[in-house]
Amino acid sequence: MDNVNKTIKENEFKLFFFITLTTVIILFLGYLVSDMFNLGTMGIIISGVIAAGANFISYFFSKDMVLKSQHAIPMSKEAYPEYYNMVKNMCEQNNILMPELYYIESPALNAFATGRNQKNAAVVITSGMLKQVPLDEISGVVGHELSHIVHKDIMVMSFITTLVGFMTIFASALKNQSSYNRYNRNGNGSALAPIVALAAAVVAPIAGMLIQMAVSRSREYMADATGGQFCGNPKLLAKALYRISHDGNPMPMANSATAPLYISNPLKNNIITNLFSTHPNIEDRINRLNAM
Repeated sequence: MDNVNKTIKENEFKLFFFITLTTVIILFLGYLVSDMFNLGTMGIIISGVIAAGANFISYFFSKDMVLKSQHAIPMSKEAYPEYYNMVKNMCEQNNILMPELYYIESPALNAFATGRNQKNAAVVITSGMLKQVPLDEISGVVGHELSHIVHKDIMVMSFITTLVGFMTIFASALKNQSSYNRYNRNGNGSALAPIVALAAAVVAPIAGMLIQMAVSRSREYMADATGGQFCGNPKLLAKALYRISHDGNPMPMANSATAPLYISNPLKNNIITNLFSTHPNIEDRINRLNAM
């Protein structure tokens, strides 16, 4: 229990840290834009409003935005009664609030959780999991995702996933505008245009670094261990992970921002993504679960 409380406190600190860091980054880019267009303090004020708005939306609406981006569909109790009752029973047995349930129409085997807390959480599973994996093994996967909810891992990841989208859009707009100013036909572009373009170009890598910092691989090991306890048998999750590791179906709706949310990296064939993957080796995870 001490480890769980420690993890929750660490995630709450991470959230505060990322809110502060991204606000500073956006204000810095706003300063460059203000100087380039001679906006003065008005440009800084606009950047502050953008930063505040991005943080507000990322915190309070991240779940809905993530669900929409992954084409998640609400799951009714009538359509999937066995799955629904399994999740409900697991939550009651472990004193966890029942999350909203969604599914993604995809033959791939995968799942993730999103939301900012237990009262605002959702567990998403692919239709491939529901059709191809036995219910007892799915309980291990659900236990893993419930663990992320309890540990507040999803609070940080849902926030970062949405914020990365805002930063990418903002950076792209700055880069395009600075390029236009530099090469406009009148030749009156600001000398700062190349600097703004460079600043915008490095935002995407910074966003990637934020994800890497937000998600340590140790959180997956901890979620596996706790998830194994939630479902009552760690080997059920180990079996499910083995099936997932041998699944070759792609998930076109997943991207580098949302990939860390999934129980297993959905971008299996992306060399760059695998190089910087936030997921530990799945065989190692299976071995650890079997040893519990």
